[in-house]
Amino acid sequence: MRGSAFVAGISLVAFATACGGNRSIPTAAPFQTAADTRNAVPAIDLDANSTGPDVSADVYGASLDTWYDFRQSFVNPSLRSTGIQLIRFPGGSESDVYHWEHGGSLCFNYGYITPGATFDNLMRRVARPLKRDIAITLDYGTNRGCNGGGDPSEAAGWVTHAKERGENVAYWTVGNEVYGSWEEDLHAHPHDPHTYADAVHNGYYPAVKHADPNAQLGVVVDTPNDRAWNDVVLRDAAPFDFVELHYYPEYNKDSDAFLLGGAIDNFAGDLAGLQREMRRAGLSSNFPIYLAEYNNDAGNEGKQSVSIVNGLFVGQMLGTLIEAGVPRATFWLAYGSCDETGDYSKKLYGWQHFGTEALFSDGLPNPYEGCADTPQIPGGTPFPTARVMALMAKEIPAGSHVRAVRVSKSLGETVRAYGFAQGSGFAFAIFNNTLSAVDVQASVRGSGRSSFTATLFTYGKSEYDRSKENRWIGPRKTNLGSVGANVPLRLPPYSLSVLQLRA
Repeated sequence: MRGSAFVAGISLVAFATACGGNRSIPTAAPFQTAADTRNAVPAIDLDANSTGPDVSADVYGASLDTWYDFRQSFVNPSLRSTGIQLIRFPGGSESDVYHWEHGGSLCFNYGYITPGATFDNLMRRVARPLKRDIAITLDYGTNRGCNGGGDPSEAAGWVTHAKERGENVAYWTVGNEVYGSWEEDLHAHPHDPHTYADAVHNGYYPAVKHADPNAQLGVVVDTPNDRAWNDVVLRDAAPFDFVELHYYPEYNKDSDAFLLGGAIDNFAGDLAGLQREMRRAGLSSNFPIYLAEYNNDAGNEGKQSVSIVNGLFVGQMLGTLIEAGVPRATFWLAYGSCDETGDYSKKLYGWQHFGTEALFSDGLPNPYEGCADTPQIPGGTPFPTARVMALMAKEIPAGSHVRAVRVSKSLGETVRAYGFAQGSGFAFAIFNNTLSAVDVQASVRGSGRSSFTATLFTYGKSEYDRSKENRWIGPRKTNLGSVGANVPLRLPPYSLSVLQLRA
């Protein structure tokens, strides 16, 4: 739809930080931008001749866990419609007391296993019908007798079980956040990098590879400020096939400005720092990183978790991961969370009086999760986090190629953008991180084309605000017809817009 001098509601996917530089794509040679002739309009310029990593399907993922009955009828349709390709199991900290045999059991009654939430049911009822990839977190903390550290032979038995049944389980990580005192660890020296590295090098790695030479085994790393853990593990646990990282920027107290600003910048810096540590340890520059958990808050969830703000955070995390060449990620989590004890400050944007770690409603209200006072929200209803992930998974699918994007300095952190080549066309995604509309001009440079057929998808504050009436609607699609290589856009408040330009 065309109205004024700007097309309403367009957005681009291309990464830019306020400090000007993209950390993973080589800086492109300088090129002229249209900003020279349109000084009043901030420019978002995509360099068609730049190069970058390809989008991996497994970057769109989420966790399914033992306390949730994933056999319910709405689970597979919602996972499919959101484009989730990678599923993580059996849980977070619960993984280090979880014993997979005989349908699963837990040490010390830690956590809960819903009847039917077994590995075999996960594969038979979810992974096979949807043709999804699976990532398993192996128990490092406890043995079968719950009186010592994890047993590599138990892990190897799980790998053997999966292989004998022809299951598509490619990724196996040894433990969950085992550097942290909150994690159950019955080794003689708990939470110790030397003990962990030795267990991987001499136990888990040879046992898993003997069970299935094609299995990929990963190790747990922390953010790069934890040199005491990372340096030892990266050096002494080798060989291994990938590293696993988690990221939560807030704890109990939330800030919208931080989540859409510093939290993204900090994560981009963490990725760059971790990659430097990995190179110092002798790993290749493209050694795989798996972001196995991320969300806005590691503590009690408040209204930010189900607002447009957390949706935009997820989208910019995905853009940052993709641009850095990270091949897989799983959001924490898909279903099975509701909270009424988090941050409900009037300073936060949003309408809800409940929070959740999950992408989807699992059928609210549900008093057994401490959420008896929510509106009736059918199971499988996507919250803004799922809406944004679905929009990116559909319009920035696997096989898209990252292209360098320059965002006018005048925009600061108010706009972030990520850009892609798709066949003979291009895609942009722009995130407006403010509560005001922003006028920009998106341009493709160096493609040799002067015209495209354009389609715009927009999801933002306007759509989310309908949830005040308990209506959780999806993005808007606008066919823009024929456009030139310079497209004027008006980015709606708090929005992600994806612009598709087809040759």
